Amino acid sequence: MEEINIEELKSNPEFKEMVKSLEEEVKSSNSLAKTYQLLDIYLALQEGEDKINELFQKIVDGSFSTIAQKLEKGEKLDLNNPEDWAAARGIYEFAIQKFSENDLKSAIELFLALYHTIEDFEVKDAMMVHAAAIDSGYSFEDFFNKLAKIDESNFENPKSVFTTDFVQPVDILLQMFKDSVSKLKKRLEKLNEANKEE
Repeated sequence: MEEINIEELKSNPEFKEMVKSLEEEVKSSNSLAKTYQLLDIYLALQEGEDKINELFQKIVDGSFSTIAQKLEKGEKLDLNNPEDWAAARGIYEFAIQKFSENDLKSAIELFLALYHTIEDFEVKDAMMVHAAAIDSGYSFEDFFNKLAKIDESNFENPKSVFTTDFVQPVDILLQMFKDSVSKLKKRLEKLNEANKEE
């Protein structure tokens, strides 16, 4: 793949105009997909931390709102829909952040929320692997060094933002973590029952 010259891009009038137009669009709409597009540009341009954090917070807030609406309507996140995909990515990246900060309870809950709301079975099962591995005592470093296989991001495949590839097939890992999986599924069932009663 051809290297992108960031400095050249920064001084390119057409590119600057495109970024400005995207910033306006993000301000005036609630599109999570557009906000992610802008965040990815900011990250590539190595914009200030405040700008990046502000956008990521906007994504996280919007993602929670999207998931809450889906749960209310009994709908699932369709990863072929750019807005649903951006919401799932937002929650996933927030969960990974919580995992890296050792906030394991929050990380498990976020991975379970994705497991519960994502329609795609490959990604859904991978989220259960994340939650069950944490419940089984895997640290952030062990999870990514010993369990996960990290490949180059394939931007043609929207699912590549989620870790779905592991050193063992997913069904074997779910069997390996069967006690945790069973416990976590029971926790989800209780939550579902509580939500139905509300």
